[in-house]
Amino acid sequence: MAPTQPSPGNGSARKAGDDRVGRQDARELASELAALIGQQATPPLLDSGQAAAILNVPQSWIAAEARAGRIPHVRLGRYVRFNRDALIAWCDGRSVGPRIKRRTAA
Repeated sequence: MAPTQPSPGNGSARKAGDDRVGRQDARELASELAALIGQQATPPLLDSGQAAAILNVPQSWIAAEARAGRIPHVRLGRYVRFNRDALIAWCDGRSVGPRIKRRTAA
């Protein structure tokens, strides 16, 4: 018979060889979690409410700008959806910084 050792937490005994299996499962779980951490939780296409939350503006503003064609959007029949990456790129392209004062030649 294989020697047994108490399992942490539940007080039951387990075989010493099971420790290798547990370590392998832990490694697999860790690699799966590492892969998931890098993935986006946001769906690829957003509705106007989700787009408004990302840009921190009212949902009515998002709808009006999409109707006017001033923000990137995708029309799917009567539905309007927004690509998250396109919205962020559009917003980044509109950012302005401090103006540099030019010196005049004296």
